Amino acid sequence: MGVEASREVPWGRIVKIIFLAILLIAASWFFGLWCGRVGQAYTLFFRPGREILELGLWLLLAIGVVAVTAGLVAALLRPLWVAVVAFVLSALAMVLGWQVGIGPALFGLLYFVASLLYTRGVAGELNDRLRFSVEPVSRGLSLLFLVLALVASGSLCLGYAAHIEKEGFTFPLAFKEMMTKMTVIPMREAIEAQTDLTPQERERALAEMEEGFEEMWMGPLEEMIEPYERLIPVAVAIGTFMILQTILGLLSWIPGLILAMIFPLLQITGMTRVVTETREVERLTL
Repeated sequence: MGVEASREVPWGRIVKIIFLAILLIAASWFFGLWCGRVGQAYTLFFRPGREILELGLWLLLAIGVVAVTAGLVAALLRPLWVAVVAFVLSALAMVLGWQVGIGPALFGLLYFVASLLYTRGVAGELNDRLRFSVEPVSRGLSLLFLVLALVASGSLCLGYAAHIEKEGFTFPLAFKEMMTKMTVIPMREAIEAQTDLTPQERERALAEMEEGFEEMWMGPLEEMIEPYERLIPVAVAIGTFMILQTILGLLSWIPGLILAMIFPLLQITGMTRVVTETREVERLTL
C-alpha cells in the first residue's frame, strides 16, 4: 500500500511548482538587489548621465522580470495557497536582496499584499472564463507595476534619508561643479577674452570666480534648505515614482506580450496541458 500511495504522488507537478516558485523568488531577489543599489545612488539623481541611465535600465529589467514570473505563478500555481506561499518567499527574497531592516521589510509586506490581491484577481477571472486567456494575467499587472515603482522609489527615499541623517544635507560635489560651470560660463568667456592678462593671471581669476560663486550662492542655498532636509528624500522619491510610473505605463504591454508567447511554449514543451472541466451551477429561476 505504501508503494502504491507513493506512486500516486504527482511528483512531476510538484517539481514544476517548485521550478516556477524558484523563478519568482530569484526575480524578486534580483529586484531587491537593484533597489538596494538605487538607495545608494542618490547622488546620481543630481548628475544626469550614463550611470543613472544604466541604473534605470537595470531597474526596469528587474521590474519586468518580476512581472513576468508573477504572472506565471498567479496563473499556474494551484491551489491558491501554493501561489501565496510562493509570493511570501519572494517577498522575503526581495528584502534579503535589498537590505534586512524595518524599511525594506515594510515595503516587502506591501509587495506581498499587492501580489496577493493580484493573484486572487487573476484566479477569480480565470475561474469565471470558459477558456484560458492571458488577458486577466496581463491586465492585473498594472497593480504590481504601481507597487514595484513605489518600492523602488521608497528604496531611494530610505537610502537618501539615512545619508542625510548621518552626514547632513549637502549638494553632491558633481552637482556643485555642474551648477558652477553653467552659471559662470558668461563670466568665464569675458575673462578669457581679456588680452591684457597672462595665462597664470587668467587661471587665478577663473579659480577665484568659481570659488566665490560657491561661497556666495551654493553655501547659503544649502543653509536655506537645511531646515527642510528631511523632506528632500521624499521629494526626490516622489519625482522618481512619477517618472517610473510614466515609463512603466508606456512599457506595460511588454510583459503581457512575453506571457502570451510563454504560455503556448509551456504547452508545447509539456510543462502545462489543457484540462476540460465540468461544473455544476445553481441558479434561481421562476
